[in-house]
Amino acid sequence: MDAVLAGHGRTCITPPIGVQMMGYGARTEGARGIHDDLFVNAVALRADLETVALVAYDLCFFDLVFAAQVKAAVQEATGLDAAHVVLNCSHTHAGPAVGQWHRQAADPHYEKAVVSRSVEAVRAALDDASEARLWAGDAPLDIGCNRRQMTPDGQVTIGVNPQGPRLPEVTVWRLSRADRPDVVLFSTPMHGTVLGGDNLLISSEWMGAAARCLEAPSPDLRSAFLQGCAADQNPYRENATFETVDRHGCAAAEAVTAALQDMRPLRAVPIRCLVRQVPLPLTGDESSACPLPLHVVRVGEALLIGLGCEPFVEYALFGRRLSPGSHTLVLGYTDGSVGYLPTADAYEAGGYETVANQYFPVGKPFVPRGEQLVREAMRAAVRDVTL
Repeated sequence: MDAVLAGHGRTCITPPIGVQMMGYGARTEGARGIHDDLFVNAVALRADLETVALVAYDLCFFDLVFAAQVKAAVQEATGLDAAHVVLNCSHTHAGPAVGQWHRQAADPHYEKAVVSRSVEAVRAALDDASEARLWAGDAPLDIGCNRRQMTPDGQVTIGVNPQGPRLPEVTVWRLSRADRPDVVLFSTPMHGTVLGGDNLLISSEWMGAAARCLEAPSPDLRSAFLQGCAADQNPYRENATFETVDRHGCAAAEAVTAALQDMRPLRAVPIRCLVRQVPLPLTGDESSACPLPLHVVRVGEALLIGLGCEPFVEYALFGRRLSPGSHTLVLGYTDGSVGYLPTADAYEAGGYETVANQYFPVGKPFVPRGEQLVREAMRAAVRDVTL
C-alpha cells in the first residue's frame, strides 16, 4: 500500500507579556506585547507498526535538555518512542526564551506549558490520523540570501551576499486525505530575522505569516513550517517592519501554492526512523566532544534529515545530493541545537558564525574538521535508513 495514516494537531504556545525573548542578546527587557500567536504543530505518520511524529514550533530553538524533556513527556503520555519524535523550531527571533542560551533565564512556568501543549498537539495528531497519499514538489522562492558579506578590508560581516551559497526554493510535502483536511509541510532555509533586536513584540515572523497566508483561502488545509539549514541565510530586510514580514510570508505562501500545483505522487511506505549522535570536538579542547543530534526519517520515497544545530546551507545542499529529488527535507534546529555549525572554509574566513558558540552552552566553536564528520554521519545514516 502506498498510503499512510496521517494526522495533524495544533496548540497555542503564545507566552505571557513580559517573557524574556530569544534571538538577540542585546535586548534588556522582556516582551511588551503580542503581535501574533505562536503555535506548535504536530504531524503524525503511521504505516504498519511504525509511527513518527513531526513536531514544529514557532520558537527560536531550544537546548538538548529541554528537547529531551519534551520527548520524554510525549513518550509517557502517548506510548510513542521518544526516538520517533522529531522536534523542529522555526527560528523566529521574535519568540520567547526556552532552554539555555546567552545566559538568559527562561520562564520555567512557560517551559512547562510548552511541554504540556506539545503533548496535546501530538495526541491530537494521533487521534486525527486518516489514510493519506504523499505528494512532493518545490518552487522558487527569493526572500533572502547568504548573509556572509566580505568588507573591503577583507573581514566577514553579517550583510548581504547574493553570490554566496543559498537554496532559493521551498520544498513541500502534501498529505492528501479524502475525509479530512490535507496536511502540508513546507521548508526553506531562511532566518526568522526580518524584525531586529529593537522589536519587543512576540511574533512567529515571516514563517508564521506564510502559514496564515497559505491557510486563509483554504479551510481544508493544515500547514506546518520546518526550518532548514539557515545559519548563513538572512531575509531581505531593508525595512525591519511587520509589513516586510507579511510580504515575505505571502511570497512564501505563493511559492508553496505553486509547488502544490505541480507535484508528483510518492510511495509513502515504509516508515523508518534513525537517531544518532555525532561527536564533534571543540576548538582548543579536542579531547572533549559535543554530541550533535542527527535524526533521519524515511517516509517511503521521501526523506527528512534533521541536524541538532544551526548549520550552514551547504549541509542542505549536501543532503539533497545524498537523496536527490524534490522529496528531501534537510533541516537544522532539530531535536535541540548545540550551536553554529559552519563549514571548514568559513573558519578560515572568520565572521560571527565561527565564534557565536560562545553564546551556547557548548561555549566554544567546533573544530573545522567537524564538517567532514557531520557529512560522513549524514551519508551513513541515509544509507542505513534507505537499505
